[in-house]
Amino acid sequence: HDGMDEISICNNTRISELNNGLIRTFDLDPREYFEGFADPETLKGGEKEQNADIIRSILKGEKGPKRDIILINSGAALMIAGKADSLANGIEKAQESIDSKKAAEKLEELIQFTQENG
Repeated sequence: HDGMDEISICNNTRISELNNGLIRTFDLDPREYFEGFADPETLKGGEKEQNADIIRSILKGEKGPKRDIILINSGAALMIAGKADSLANGIEKAQESIDSKKAAEKLEELIQFTQENG
């Protein structure tokens, strides 16, 4: 409802789900998973270096709206991929990946791979 091109934590997000040939449309309220709506200004990034620093900070444990939007979208991706049985479970798995430092390790592996094979 706020024009973002991903699941928002600043407002509800209209979802259309295709499941077993049936389409169900509903509004996803991020307040079911996080405390209140986030201010869109808190999600702004910048140049690529600044955005890379933001990602690294989140993967090192920084909490806040930028982490929350990553969690809700990662949780949805895990659910869609069949790796989580609900959005809440997907968010939990994404949190575990960040908090255990596994996500940061994968990022570093990807960086190394692309530098070696770029």
